[in-house]
Order: sequence, then C-alpha cells, then structure tokens
Amino acid sequence: MRKIIISLVAIAVLTAGCELEEDPVAVQSADQGKSAEKSGGAAKGKKTFPIKLTAKRARAKKSVLSDGDALSCVKVTVTNQTKKQLEVNPLYFSITDTKNTKHDGSSALGEYEGQIATTELAPREKATGLVCAKGTFRPKVVAMTNPLFDEAARAQVAS
Repeated sequence: MRKIIISLVAIAVLTAGCELEEDPVAVQSADQGKSAEKSGGAAKGKKTFPIKLTAKRARAKKSVLSDGDALSCVKVTVTNQTKKQLEVNPLYFSITDTKNTKHDGSSALGEYEGQIATTELAPREKATGLVCAKGTFRPKVVAMTNPLFDEAARAQVAS
C-alpha cells in the first residue's frame, strides 16, 4: 500500500509542472520583412522568430487535376532561422480568413501549380510557393505547423 501511495505522489509531482495548454504562436506582421530590409538588418524592437514566415495574396494557375472549384491562395516564403533542419510540407499550412474561419491547405492539394514543395530546409535556407484552400474568401493569416501538427509559425497576409 505504501508503494502505491508513493507512486501516486510521484506521478502527481511530475505532472503538476506540465502545462497542457501552450501559448499561441505570435503572428508575424505583414510589413515585418520590409522594415527589416530598410534598416539594413533586424528592425529594432521587433521580435525575431525561429521560423520566418511571410505571406502575400496570390492567384494560382489551375492544374489538370482541378475540379473547377474556386481557390483562395497565398504565396508564402518560409525561412529557417533555427540551427536545425526544418521540414516544410504543403500539409502543414492553413489559412484563416477575415471572418476568422480556418481553411485547411490540404483541401486543394494537386488542384493548382506552384504549391510549396515538400522539403527540408537547412539553417538560413528558404522555400517559396503557393498555399491554397477551396472557397472564395480573403486570407488574413497563414499558419504553419511542425510534423507533430503543433503550430510553429503564423503570419499576416499582405494584400
């Protein structure tokens, strides 16, 4: 009985420090890259992110596999600012519209040309491509997850 109580206390102590909910990832400003370029480096007072994500509204050329449905697209650039390899995959992206509805990037896979490639980025490497979702909406924020589908980066969509 004593061993059971000690085991339960040990489990309680170990799990007490674990937070089940994580803070949401900060949204990177749509004009963050422009201000950093103008100042010749990182902008003062601006937070640096391990994964730099920029996004701009775009139009996609439909592929042969397209079923003709409307697509809303964003051209994204992912820059690895970590010291480790970074996995990039079109399945890791979602788009939130101006009505705060989240659209999964996988809903339109294969229906357009120029999608962001499935690749691994070395430190300081970048990848650029399109992320689209089915439907007609105005993209506001694009989000990228990691392979475990935890949100890794978010960015405002520039017009």
